[in-house]
Amino acid sequence: MGNKNKIFKFESFDMLQRIFIDRKYSNSIMRFIIKLKGKIDIEQFKKTVQLTINLFPLISCKASENIFTSKWIFYEFPIEDFIFVIEGKKGKEDEIIMENFKKNIDYDNGPQIRFVIVQYEDHDSLLISINHMICDATDFKNLLYMFCDLYSYPENVTDYSSMGDRGMAQFYRSLSLKKNFNILFSKDKPKYENIHLELEGDPSRLFLEKRTLTQEDFDKLKVYSKEKQVTLNDLFFTALMRTFYKKFNRTVIILCDINMRKYLQNKQTKGFTNMLTTIDCDIGSELGDTFEETLNKVAQCLNREKENIFCIKGLYITEIIKKLFPYRLCKSIIDSVYSPYPLEITNLGTIDKSKIHFKNIEASSVLLTGSTKYAPNFEMSICSFDKILSFCVNLYGTPSDQKIVGEVLDNFVQELKSVI
Repeated sequence: MGNKNKIFKFESFDMLQRIFIDRKYSNSIMRFIIKLKGKIDIEQFKKTVQLTINLFPLISCKASENIFTSKWIFYEFPIEDFIFVIEGKKGKEDEIIMENFKKNIDYDNGPQIRFVIVQYEDHDSLLISINHMICDATDFKNLLYMFCDLYSYPENVTDYSSMGDRGMAQFYRSLSLKKNFNILFSKDKPKYENIHLELEGDPSRLFLEKRTLTQEDFDKLKVYSKEKQVTLNDLFFTALMRTFYKKFNRTVIILCDINMRKYLQNKQTKGFTNMLTTIDCDIGSELGDTFEETLNKVAQCLNREKENIFCIKGLYITEIIKKLFPYRLCKSIIDSVYSPYPLEITNLGTIDKSKIHFKNIEASSVLLTGSTKYAPNFEMSICSFDKILSFCVNLYGTPSDQKIVGEVLDNFVQELKSVI
């Protein structure tokens, strides 16, 4: 295989995601739910998993943490440890998918990815779960595109290079010495009041709440955003800001995930990895009377924040601490100062329909979800496939929590539809 006895470095973001897991802030598992128009060739699928392991061996690793170091240790799992084939039951397709959606990955012992194929007479459904420690949503999509390409055209394996640099250093190397210095000595973010939904939480009960907008509504939103010279993301933050105002009777701060690849050469990393930071959507104490007034405040705020590269200072310091101290001490230091903010939007972007196919088998629907949060943390993930917009919240919570989250999503969609 070429990967036997290989050891790979734990990067800073791998450690941060592990802290999220240990603190029960998030389960750090992302998932694709793919419904197909035909049936998968299981033997070809197995061969494709093996090709993918060769190119991205972290999916076949165990995680090792000790006092001084942390690392990924490659292990030759049987291919059956990656792929689970289940016989579907008529009328139970969503239920079977959700049963498997709720299963976590064994972060320590691996594998770090799981494929569940649910078989029916005329079609299959596919659930792919991956450990967020090894990549973010951008590279999860890229991994899926590569997988589909290798399934359809195995000879294309030579088009892909083996796993390259996953570290944050490639980001800092892309900046000038002066820019790095300015980031390191920039002002720290202010501490914000911790405002959150009144969620009870239930670590034994995972639920997924989803709302969608039709192709027609999606097109109308794009027309509106173009008229107002704002982004779709601005619209999403505005709708959620106004929804939370009704809930809290005050404005709140909402975190926004930012893809740092835009600062890199060719806008991409050298290996599948995490390359994310967050900015704050803080519009001040005044909401504005109308959707458009709030939108203007949100757009100005996000534009200003997105241009401020100093938002990555925390990750920079994490990288320095990781190089200076033994692993356990480094992890303890970061853990002691990190304070997650409980309201967040993560836009996972568009899933390219042209790249999701298994030979001639196309997908009828695709959903990508973010990590499942623990109460009181709320994260709404957004993705689109074939012009269908999906808004998801997955949480460990009670039926009462699920009702609260459902109401938030319903009000959010109403706010979006109010301008179309």
